[in-house]
Amino acid sequence: MNTRINLYRDEFKPQFVWISATNTMIFGVIALLTMGSTYFGFWQGQQTRLQELSKVQSSIEAKNKELKELTEQLTLRQKNPVLLAKLSKQKLRLSTAKHLADKLRSLSKLQDKPLSSALTSFAEVNNNNVWLTTFKVNDTDIVIEGNINQPDALPIWLKAIGKTDFFNNRDFRAATVFRADQQLSFKIESKVSQKQATQGETNE
Repeated sequence: MNTRINLYRDEFKPQFVWISATNTMIFGVIALLTMGSTYFGFWQGQQTRLQELSKVQSSIEAKNKELKELTEQLTLRQKNPVLLAKLSKQKLRLSTAKHLADKLRSLSKLQDKPLSSALTSFAEVNNNNVWLTTFKVNDTDIVIEGNINQPDALPIWLKAIGKTDFFNNRDFRAATVFRADQQLSFKIESKVSQKQATQGETNE
């Protein structure tokens, strides 16, 4: 005798049950693993930051220690009379060198001025029978005053000085010789020649 079973009846259909002991355990394990992973990641990140902070603090302490040692060494050196003497001597040498450099710069600038050029020309035509008492020099006009031992000494001196670099191309407007206090004196006025003045203006 054959028996037929109707599998399509409701009592034979498979039922999916969400809430069960097995499912509860599985969900619990998954939740614990998720929470554990999250906590471990947070804890690991915190430990990394703590390690970095510890390294930074150690570096700061080392630098503070080094700074303290350097400060102590500097203090000891400052109290050392030998080092202080060497330092003072070195400062003096530096000051002297700077002063010399300033003087050289001043002399270099002075050489470019008319007065320096005039003095050079005076030295080139030195004459024992002529000596100067006062003179005024600028780029255009010159006034020279002095004394002479002999009347003919002045023309000779003027001819010689007219060949120097500074007095070349200058026209002497007046040369006066007079006697004062039993001494022959003179006064000379000169100016830049018109040709030289025109060339100077052209160069400018």
